[in-house]
Amino acid sequence: MKLFTAALALAALLATSQPTWGQKAVGEWTIHLSYHNPTRCEPAGNLLYVVGNGGLYSYDKEDNSIRTYCKGDPLNDTDISLIGYNSDYRTLIIIYSNDNIDLLVNDEDVYHLPDYMNKTEIVEKQINHICLYRQYAYLSTASGVLVLNLANHEISNFYQLNMNIAACHVEQNTVYAAAPDGLYAGLLTSNLLDVNNWNKVADDTSEFLAQYHDVPMKEAVPEGITPDSPLRNYFFNMNFAGEKLLVAGGGHTDNRFFRPGTIMAYEDNTWSSFDEDMPTHTGLSYWDITCVVQDPSDPTRHFAGSAGEGIYEFRDGHYANWYSEHNSPLVSAVPGEASHNYVRVNGLAFDVEGNLWTVSCEAESHQVNVLGADSGTWRSFDFSELSQASNINHAMIDSRGWLWATSCRSESGGLFCLDYNGTIDNTNDDRHRFLTEFINQSGSSVDNRVGVYCIAEDLDGAIWIGTSTGPLILNNPQNFFDDDFTVQQILVPRNDGTNLADYLLSGEVVNAIAVDGANRKWLGTEGSGLYLISADGQETIHHFTTENSLLLSNAIESLAIHPVTGEVFIGTSYGLVSYQSDATPAASSFEESNVRAYPNPVRPDYSGVITVTGMMQDSDVKIVNPAGQLVYQGTSVGGQFVWDGRDGRGRRVSSGVYMVLAANADGSEGIVTKIVIIR
Repeated sequence: MKLFTAALALAALLATSQPTWGQKAVGEWTIHLSYHNPTRCEPAGNLLYVVGNGGLYSYDKEDNSIRTYCKGDPLNDTDISLIGYNSDYRTLIIIYSNDNIDLLVNDEDVYHLPDYMNKTEIVEKQINHICLYRQYAYLSTASGVLVLNLANHEISNFYQLNMNIAACHVEQNTVYAAAPDGLYAGLLTSNLLDVNNWNKVADDTSEFLAQYHDVPMKEAVPEGITPDSPLRNYFFNMNFAGEKLLVAGGGHTDNRFFRPGTIMAYEDNTWSSFDEDMPTHTGLSYWDITCVVQDPSDPTRHFAGSAGEGIYEFRDGHYANWYSEHNSPLVSAVPGEASHNYVRVNGLAFDVEGNLWTVSCEAESHQVNVLGADSGTWRSFDFSELSQASNINHAMIDSRGWLWATSCRSESGGLFCLDYNGTIDNTNDDRHRFLTEFINQSGSSVDNRVGVYCIAEDLDGAIWIGTSTGPLILNNPQNFFDDDFTVQQILVPRNDGTNLADYLLSGEVVNAIAVDGANRKWLGTEGSGLYLISADGQETIHHFTTENSLLLSNAIESLAIHPVTGEVFIGTSYGLVSYQSDATPAASSFEESNVRAYPNPVRPDYSGVITVTGMMQDSDVKIVNPAGQLVYQGTSVGGQFVWDGRDGRGRRVSSGVYMVLAANADGSEGIVTKIVIIR
């Protein structure tokens, strides 16, 4: 009892003396959906259900509270296309864009009905409309009518009519269905599974559709009730400027995405977006922002590149300047009358001196330009080899000060590097190369004209690139300009007794790479989800997909890792999700103010892992109980160590004050902190 009382006393002391620690639990997923632009709403008593940008939220008219709903909390999917509410059964029918179906009952219980989505014998499945009648919901689909029984929470029938049904209505025991060639009717007392029992009753469906096709906004959505969220679910390119996440929501690979001009920022759990009134400022349309960077000397100043209209400058999120053919050395890919719509700048990067480097696509000259930090004047470089690179999609300045740029189109893909030797104005000592064919460590050609989609430098200075045939590693980038330069394709043993090995993610398109605090690599693929690979690439630590995680899509567009917390932000084709990793950047030395354990105290109802941050690289960590006995030990991952609250035999430890003893790899530095556990 004395030990438990002492633990409570220390817990109270910790609660009052330590700063609030808001970091998420390791392994926790967070979905960041957009709820703007409401397109559908359904009144449900005191609640109003609203769909905005494919996300669902509710507004309580009595207490003005807002609740959001997403995959895993409590829904089963994402990107909602239709909703309908049956008040008798207090059921919200939720239809997703992939034809998956959820029933939300009493705003609490969810019944998942995936069978229709999974039916392989039905080719055209799109659900167009919801009609409610008694205990049933009649869903008009691209091939017929799907019937849900809301009382039993199940699919009860599918009437395959082999016609695209736009809407249904049930009246006087008859189902009416609007098809492209007219209005069909079927008696509920007949066998409607037999298409012959459906009769055409009218050639014109316009009056029927005007009367019965649902009006998306059944009730006005009050202003100011939109949940704090991203403006749109577009995350083509992301990077952190300090602890601020910057998002470019456009796109350009083989062709432009023609997404509305979108720049968003996320900081302190709050979303904001940049000025979008570009037609007023420039007289041109505003589409496809492909990259955004922050001035390292001025956190209020940002530059954004576009897939066709040059470069925009912002101050405090507001338009400040526009750089294109008329006032800069930027060159259009298509000279002539429409040239101002083809000034393609998809690569921007600041160097350590604050100069802004820009890389253009398909320009006949001035493929690389620099906006000087001090003078604000431009300096241009001509590299003829880049004039045929149809899409320079990412740019990076590495730790050596070299400029790298990637080109993803397979017929003109490759990797460009410029070593300007730290002297922008003196080109006599420059080296540059655009590598379009890669030879691996075995002397074999990787592929002909590999598309390069992304680039990252790891903590050891190696360059990782994501390509159309998997990841390639430049272990010795200083040799890039040599004729015999080779890349590494990581061979992963099969471990099946054959002594055979396969190239890591061979044949996978790798769209995004991020390096965490433990030098591990996060690889986002075009269709196979997200991989976490060990620092040397030999071990797959995690492979996240929509089936085993809260990923919104297996198509990953971008990745960014919070520089302090290690939270991994994952931009997918359906929106943004984040995952709290177990790795943070390692500290250069132990600082008492930086070493924290959370949660602390650990209360009886907590069952997750306990995390200790502020560690040095590969710290040796020991947990000892109040009696001084060792109960657990391990090595930090980057700057972070996790413990499941159990001893070496897997038993939950009892209440008490546990000491965390940490030392760096060579034992020259150490630190002690405490964890209070209350059972």
